[in-house]
Amino acid sequence: MKWRYLLCLPELILLFFFVAPIGKRICNLGNLAGILVCLLLLIVTLIPHKIFALLRWLWSYTVGKMGLSLVAILIVTAVVFCGVMSVQMVRAIYCQPDTPQIVVVLGCKVKGTTPSLMLIRRLETAKQYLTAHPEVQCIVTGGQGSGEDIPEGQAMQTWLVEHGISSDRVFVEDRSRDTQENLRNAAAILAENDLPPEIVLVTDGFHTYRAQLLAKKEGLTAYTYPAKTRPLFVPTYWVREWMALFQLYVFGHG
Repeated sequence: MKWRYLLCLPELILLFFFVAPIGKRICNLGNLAGILVCLLLLIVTLIPHKIFALLRWLWSYTVGKMGLSLVAILIVTAVVFCGVMSVQMVRAIYCQPDTPQIVVVLGCKVKGTTPSLMLIRRLETAKQYLTAHPEVQCIVTGGQGSGEDIPEGQAMQTWLVEHGISSDRVFVEDRSRDTQENLRNAAAILAENDLPPEIVLVTDGFHTYRAQLLAKKEGLTAYTYPAKTRPLFVPTYWVREWMALFQLYVFGHG
């Protein structure tokens, strides 16, 4: 009996990491899926005999065998997919260039006219890179979404200029609605200004792999210089990224 309670401890800790972001008004498919899985794990851990009895009962019927087999295949496939994607996501975080490249900062939420905390972390990371490489130019990307008084790209340019980056170094892309459009429009800016199609992506670490895939679709060679994500939010965004990658691989957009 005691081993069950020991197993519950990591499950409860993981559940906390998915529930806590809701208190910060971060609620998406990532933490909803994480909460659901954690609750299912807790149920199996606390009442395994009843769960196994139910499974044996279902297995006694042909339809039940077919249904359980299908569920098992889906679970194994999902676990393998998420594992492979996680390896690729970690690899992308460390895909940094040997020589300085043009910086592309991917958009994130703006509150009114003020960058969100996540966006500020991206901007701080971009500023660090631009300060270390004063010859490098930058493209800030993002249109105007719900609850935003100005486009994300405009808010990002203002922040960088206010923090010491010359406006001459910053190109603004302010029409895109998602990451794919961020990079498509950034590629157009590079072409219009006869700039090379090699870039450094500044975004959160969990986002770098998908951003690289989308950059490749736009004919860009993308390296990464990831911003730090608050640890409390990493599980939620990491799970959401699995879903976005599934959408990208299956439907070609994400």
